[in-house]
Parts: sequence; structure tokens; C-alpha cells
Amino acid sequence: METVTHSSPFDSFLDRMRNPASLDLVRSIKSFIVSFSYTASNPETDGKRIQEFFQTMEDAIRDHPLWASSSDDETDNALEGLEKYVMTKLHSRTFASTPEDVKIDAEISEKISLLQTFLRPQHLDIPSALQNEAAWLANPPQLHSNLKFIQLYRRQSKLVSEAAYYLTNLVSAKSFIVDLNAKSLSIEESEFMESMEAARLVNRVPQETVTTINKRSIFGKLMDPGPSTPVHVKTQTNVNGGSSGSNYPYMEAEAGELTVGDVERLLSLYKDVVTKYTSLCNTVRHLSVSRTQRHDGLLREPNGTHKDTCSKETEKRS
Repeated sequence: METVTHSSPFDSFLDRMRNPASLDLVRSIKSFIVSFSYTASNPETDGKRIQEFFQTMEDAIRDHPLWASSSDDETDNALEGLEKYVMTKLHSRTFASTPEDVKIDAEISEKISLLQTFLRPQHLDIPSALQNEAAWLANPPQLHSNLKFIQLYRRQSKLVSEAAYYLTNLVSAKSFIVDLNAKSLSIEESEFMESMEAARLVNRVPQETVTTINKRSIFGKLMDPGPSTPVHVKTQTNVNGGSSGSNYPYMEAEAGELTVGDVERLLSLYKDVVTKYTSLCNTVRHLSVSRTQRHDGLLREPNGTHKDTCSKETEKRS
């Protein structure tokens, strides 16, 4: 039985570009791509140039003999293939191409990461019927650069209708995250600042742990066992006169002092650090939720009405 294969729009576009009859189109495409290397990078200007090129090529493809008998869908597939080819070639020039883009990507990602430790649907007044905890875990990488890339370089004829609606919502969500503060949420400003600071503390722990491990070059030592004598553990005296070096004895050790025999204990200590870090994360999250619940309980009467804290205290005294 003969197998029927369906090529993708991109493969179909490349196949036609290999046809000798497409030589004029190929030259135009390559000339455009090369010309980018001779101009200074400017996202706004680059976006306009690319959009103008796509429009010029669309007219050329529609009038070209290779697509003379093509349907609108076939022509559109060719334009999709053209866009993919051009933007793949120009990706390093057009995606996250400025230090500012890289900086904004990092700031947004960090802010989302901090907010995820304590922010809950009720802080955004989202009704329980519309809450989706799974969606709460998303932190898309390079959100700013991806949205900017689509806005500048996606063929404008495709950014209409439903696609434009979704893109507009994503851009709005990004702007909301960038500007988000206590006034944007149903949360006291002091609690918001407190929770953000606790989140920063939690998020710093893993990086500091990784940095410490790298500095010790533990895995490097496995390649070169060295002497079999265990490292001499340095002990410190705490304020109560007791030993403070027994739980984490390698804090004062140098990389050259470690041996293969120390790996088992280091692994145990590493697991202990991870366990405590996880516990800290859960504690911070639990405290944030508890504060929110206590706050709601203090300000809300059983029938759903609000009453200020001062009034409650007055009632107690009377």
C-alpha cells in the first residue's frame, strides 16, 4: 500500500525554493537577510523593515508562476514558511537582542517567583468557581522577550481576531505583573512587603547553596581521591560554651582537605539543608495564608458584613 505523506508548510516552502524557477525569490530573501548585518540593531526599526519585506514577498509570491494555480491556503502556507525561514536566520538579532530585554525578562521571572510563594486567588478577588491552582504555578521563561518578538515580527495579517485578543490579554497580564504592588491586591501593604521579603529570603537559599557546593569542588575531588585521612573538623564555641561545629563541620573546611570518605557525610548534610529549606518554604506559605485568613476573620462579621477592629475592641471592653 502506498503511504501518503503530508509535508509541513515550511517543508513545502523549502521544496519550492529549490526549484530553479524560484531563483529570483531566493536572491531577494538572501539579500534581505544579509542586509541586516550591515545596520545597527534597533527593534522598532527592524520590526518595520521585516513587516515591509513580508508584504513585498507576499505580493511577489502571489504573482509568481510557481503559485499561479495555488489556493489561498497554499499561498498562506508559503508565507508561513517564508516567515519561519527568515526569522530563524535572524533569531539572534531579533529575540532578546538588547541588554534591557534580558534585564526585564529576569525581573519579571523573579517577581513571579516571589509572588508564587504567597499570592493566592483571593488576593485578586477571583471567585472560587474560577480559581485554577494549576495555572498558578506557571512562570514562562523570557515572557517579555517572547511577547515583544511576536508584536514586532509576527506577520501583522496574523495578529487579528482571536490571536490578537489572546496576545492583548498576555501583554496586559505582563504589564499588571510589572506594576503589581499591595494596592493592586486585596492585601495590606505591610503584609505584602513582609511576604515579598520572606520570599526573597527563601529564593536566595538555593543559589547560595549551589554556589557553596561549587566552591568546594566536591565532584572534582571524586576524580582525585587524595589521601585517605578524613578532613580535620574545625570546631567553634558558641555563646553558651558548647560546640557549634558538630552539625555542619565542613563550613570551615578547604576544598583541598576533602576526601572521598567525606562524601557520605556531605550528602547527609546536603539532604538536611534541602529538608530545612523545604520546611521554610512551607512555613512562609502557611504563615501568609494564615495571616490572610485571620485578617478576613477579624474584619468580617458572620453575616458577611465588615466591622473595623477598633469597634470590636470597644465592644469587648463594654
